[in-house]
Amino acid sequence: MNSQRFIAEQSRWFTDSYEQFAAFGGPCLYFHGECLRAGREAFLSDRHIEMLYATLTAWGMHRMGDATSAKTKLTDWEIFRSSLVDRAESFQHFRQYRMSDMNEQDFSQAVLDLRPHYESLRLSVSDATIVANSKAFYHLFPDFIPPIDRQYIIRFFREPPTRWHDAKKKFRQIGLPSQHDAQFKLFHETCVHIKRLLDRVQPPLIEEQRRRHGVSAPKAMDNAIVNYVRILSREARGVA
Repeated sequence: MNSQRFIAEQSRWFTDSYEQFAAFGGPCLYFHGECLRAGREAFLSDRHIEMLYATLTAWGMHRMGDATSAKTKLTDWEIFRSSLVDRAESFQHFRQYRMSDMNEQDFSQAVLDLRPHYESLRLSVSDATIVANSKAFYHLFPDFIPPIDRQYIIRFFREPPTRWHDAKKKFRQIGLPSQHDAQFKLFHETCVHIKRLLDRVQPPLIEEQRRRHGVSAPKAMDNAIVNYVRILSREARGVA
C-alpha cells in the first residue's frame, strides 16, 4: 500500500536516510559498526557475539526493569552466546547470500531455509521473536537479511499513512502475532516484501549508499523505509 509511492519518489527517501540513521549516534552506531567489523574479521567469535549482545541492547532489545513488566529483554549471556555458537557451522552457509544478487524465488527459499535456526535461537526472553531475530540475523548476514522493527518496517507494509496515528497524533501500536508459526511467516513475508521493493529501486541509489556509507542493500532499504515513514508521519502531523 505504500510501495507505489515509495517507488514513485524513491530518491526522496534515500536522500539523507543514512544521516537519519546515524543521528541515533552513541552506542547505537558505535556497537553496530563494531559488530559488523567483528563479523568480517572473525565470524561468531566471542568478540562478534559480544558486539551483537551490545548492539541489540543499544537498539532497544533490552530494557531495564522487572521482567514481569518489561518483556523486552535479552537472555543471559551464556544462553545468548551458546544459542549462536551451537549454530556457527550451519550459519556459515548463509554468509554467501546477497539479497541484491538473488532472484526473488531463490531469496525466498533461502530465508525459508533459516527457519530451524530462527526457531531455535534463544536471544530474547520475549515470546515475540521477529524484531530481535531479524536484527541479529542482519548483523550476522548483513548482505542477506534486513533488520525489521514494528514501528517503521511492519507499519510500512501493513497500513496506509492515514491509519498511522491516533487522535493525539501519536503512532498507533503495531501488534505482532503470538503464535510461533505466524511470527516466522511474518518474518519471511517481510523479507520478501523488502526484496521485491529493492528490485524496483534504481541500482545507483543503492550503490551510492554502499559507496558513501558502506551500507549493504538490506540496510539501505531499511534506512529508506524508515525515512519514508518518518517524513510522511511528520507531514501528517503538520510538523515542519
